Amino acid sequence: MFKIDKIIGYTLLILGIILLLFSIYEMVNVYTGNASPPNLFNLSEVSLPTGQNGANATAIQGTQLSQFPNLFFWFILMGFVMFAGGKIATLGVSMLKEIKVEVQNSLQSPRETKEQ
Repeated sequence: MFKIDKIIGYTLLILGIILLLFSIYEMVNVYTGNASPPNLFNLSEVSLPTGQNGANATAIQGTQLSQFPNLFFWFILMGFVMFAGGKIATLGVSMLKEIKVEVQNSLQSPRETKEQ
């Protein structure tokens, strides 16, 4: 039983570190522009009437408007993955620690009180 606890502990520690590194790598790639976040939102463009012959001027394109909520939810998702990786790694470390319990005083039975 002792050996399997160490194996599971190291496995959880490595899995937690992999999840941490993966989330950091993905966040850096998305926020530096090397990759794009998944498109969860496809918002339409915002256009304003110009007053000339019913023509509309585009204020914000739909792709630019969709970028903020996509980045926000990507950040939330990677934050959750990072939190889970930290918890898994912590669980692995706690399985690797040796727990020693030393009893200094032995337990004594309570003394019975005499009824008066």
